[in-house]
Amino acid sequence: MLDDTKTLIACLTPPGKAAVATLAVRGPLAWTITGALFRPRRGVLPDRPTVGQTWLGQLGEDVRDEVLLAIKRQAPETWLEVHCHGGLQVIKLIEGLYAERGVQVCTWQELERQTSGPAWQLAAQEGLVQAPTTRTAAILIDQYHGAFQRAIAEKDPAQLDRLVALVPLGRHLVQAWSVVIAGAPNVGKSSLVNALAGYTRSIVAPTPGTTRDVVKTVLAIDGWPVELSDTAGLRAATGTIEVEGISRARAAAASADLCLWLLDGSSELALPECGEIAWRMVINKTDLPPAWNWDCFPKALRISAQERHGLGELCDAISRWLVPHPPAPGEAVPFSRETCEQVLQLVRRSN
Repeated sequence: MLDDTKTLIACLTPPGKAAVATLAVRGPLAWTITGALFRPRRGVLPDRPTVGQTWLGQLGEDVRDEVLLAIKRQAPETWLEVHCHGGLQVIKLIEGLYAERGVQVCTWQELERQTSGPAWQLAAQEGLVQAPTTRTAAILIDQYHGAFQRAIAEKDPAQLDRLVALVPLGRHLVQAWSVVIAGAPNVGKSSLVNALAGYTRSIVAPTPGTTRDVVKTVLAIDGWPVELSDTAGLRAATGTIEVEGISRARAAAASADLCLWLLDGSSELALPECGEIAWRMVINKTDLPPAWNWDCFPKALRISAQERHGLGELCDAISRWLVPHPPAPGEAVPFSRETCEQVLQLVRRSN
């Protein structure tokens, strides 16, 4: 638990090695302690700084780092930032110097909870930090500015129905949608994943059973984060390892948000046995002569992973299947686990 009266320090930049790191120091003793640790390259520090002032200098005692000191906020209490080298040990050194003088080290989320607005705004901000695509970040920015809160306050039944429809999207603004590509051996699953990813992610070989495990690839499709899973060919297995691979493939399909069944248009027709899964049929190898009547599946997309034909149409379809009615700019969207649950609870109460 943080003490509201204490001075706090938190690293605002992501963990890991980087060229520059930013640490925020906020509280009643922020300026006094920083003044004792920092030596400007030119002149002296003022007794009372003003917002926008910056200094280049060194911070530390026996060991010093070259830093940029910036005043970000002055009222109701001082908030300053130390921009230092991004090595993990440098960050620990600076945090340790402040901690020795009574400053409490915390996470940036804990720091924001002490200084920012309502909890829903902090939740949107935390989502923004993790947003994997520009499209999901734009949606989260709209919610940060209150789109969801305004919609909830209106208590409009039509608006509530729309929010319910957007709950699946709200759960995948940060977490990728799971899309499984399944099918019989050698229908081109790995080739399709490689073509969509734009690089060789999965091994491709004419030998059945080459893919033995679930190989995952994260990419963006129409701005939505998607985790593609290349799975073992589903057939009567001939070895212990392949049996395990097929078992994992079936488990991945059972828990996926979307399952594509890949058919080889140039070879014997192989249909899925998992009847409880809502498969989307895709006919591959359409650059080769047909071995069966493709019109048996009039809604199936027709592609050639090898020749990269039809991949744009496939991506459009995946986007449409995952998010059939995407939100307009500025529209309210439940954007976190809590807001999704809030919408569902409102529906339960209204029923």
